[in-house]
Amino acid sequence: MDLNQAKEAFELLLHSVRPGATRQFIAWLEDRIEDEQLMMEKEWSRQDKILDSIREDIRGKLPLTAMSDTETIHIPQYKNLNPKTTVHVDAFLYDDDFVERLCEEGKMSRNVCTQCGSHDTQPLTLLTHSASITQIKYIFLHVLPSLQGRKFVDIGSRTGAILYGAYLYSACSQIIGVEMDISFCHLQQHIVSSYNFQDRIKIVHDDVLNQLNMIKNCDVLVLNNVFEFFLTSEQQVHVWKQLFTVLRKPGTLLVTVPSIEESLEHLETGIDVMKWLRPVDLSDKLEEARILLKKTDDADELDKIYLYQVAARSQNKKEL
Repeated sequence: MDLNQAKEAFELLLHSVRPGATRQFIAWLEDRIEDEQLMMEKEWSRQDKILDSIREDIRGKLPLTAMSDTETIHIPQYKNLNPKTTVHVDAFLYDDDFVERLCEEGKMSRNVCTQCGSHDTQPLTLLTHSASITQIKYIFLHVLPSLQGRKFVDIGSRTGAILYGAYLYSACSQIIGVEMDISFCHLQQHIVSSYNFQDRIKIVHDDVLNQLNMIKNCDVLVLNNVFEFFLTSEQQVHVWKQLFTVLRKPGTLLVTVPSIEESLEHLETGIDVMKWLRPVDLSDKLEEARILLKKTDDADELDKIYLYQVAARSQNKKEL
């Protein structure tokens, strides 16, 4: 039963309750919902605490920008971002409350003077290359189906945020992070070893183009802000064409930020996305997350996440 069917069933049930008992029924329902929410919060509280501990560990090993000394950033011209007024703030490590606290302590600023470079007048653009805690929980607790026994790959895993989420909030049997930057690979491996995640997480230090056979056989692939800030346009075109060639197993799931259509909009790839992938409607999942995660203020973050399924060659496409 999906969300719309559940709503219809509830409406029918509500209308079938005799008028004198409606108020009592609603009161019981509110208590039942509260109990369910408490049970869910308790179920995930241990995982949440582990993830918070990981974040704290990583914050102690990276600068505030969470950038590696060995990586190069390419800011696309079409983004209209000024490098002098763009600050990298990792959303996994620093949520809005944490950033606000850093600003109050004078360790970070949200503003810059465009004339002299001091942080005084105009808003800075805060740029992240990682998923936030809210996005990670949304992906694994709402967007994706059961991952029991499935192979999960994150391209450009950086600090490993998505990998730790997959370990803590899903039953994936294999969780693989592919990362080109050796500094981030060492960091991820340190976390994996420290928290005993090595039974399911594997870090691969390599170019994604050398791992196409592994990607070809995965069940879930994550592409989170993965190419446009780290590769030239020519390199992006080449990588997308290779992914288009090897990702042909029907039913393979792709989780992307931003949408693939947006990623390809400024590139000459010749890829017909609609013949390759089937977009999955996440509107019900988004509404569910807003209710259960109580994160209505973060709705814009969740709207950035897209899900696709590699289309079956026949017209009988299997639903999630």
